[in-house]
Amino acid sequence: MITLVAMVKGLGTVASCTSFLLFAFSFLPLLLAQNTPTLTERADQIDTCRGTTTPLTIYTTSTLTGAIGTVLENSSVTLTGIFGTDVVQIKAPQLGWIATNTLVSNCGGAPDGGLPVDLDTNPQYCRRLRSVASDGPAYADLNAGLVARNTANGIFQYVGNSNQTDGPTKAAIVRFSGKATDLQDGGGRRWIRVKYIGLAGLPRVGWVPNGPEGVNRNIAACTSGQN
Repeated sequence: MITLVAMVKGLGTVASCTSFLLFAFSFLPLLLAQNTPTLTERADQIDTCRGTTTPLTIYTTSTLTGAIGTVLENSSVTLTGIFGTDVVQIKAPQLGWIATNTLVSNCGGAPDGGLPVDLDTNPQYCRRLRSVASDGPAYADLNAGLVARNTANGIFQYVGNSNQTDGPTKAAIVRFSGKATDLQDGGGRRWIRVKYIGLAGLPRVGWVPNGPEGVNRNIAACTSGQN
């Protein structure tokens, strides 16, 4: 038979356990706050470009865990505007997080940056968009030309202030520097940086898709007579 004293002692034990649990749980928000990175959005940095001085690993989280890709040395990234402590979120060449310690404000992918001075005249830089007429029906998807972007897998280039995207047209002649840094993989595609004549008739520099990651498909060397 349970005595009154035993019941009182039992209630005291339950009360003590409850107090301990409440005390322990009161520290959880503090611990979670200490382990959660502080992130800040800077509207003036959305879609801005930054250059890289060394290869950078792209991660899925702001704590730099879960590697998903790489940014090449002396290339560029496009920011989303979200910053953490020594980290920043990028949207191109693919969405993820990178360390900021080797980023520079001089964007490696800026128009005309690092292009050869004889790019427009030296035949070795001449490239062409493949076409059905020259390469067969497998390239019918290039009949509409290619849409250029400001950076590899970045934001589109447009004609002036319009909503019309810009890029090299069907079977167009473009110029490619031949530099390894002007070829990047991102977003499941291989990107190539070229100089082309835009729809407004003006020369531009942009990144166009050249095929699946690791594959150079859409751009070929110029044929005889093309320079």
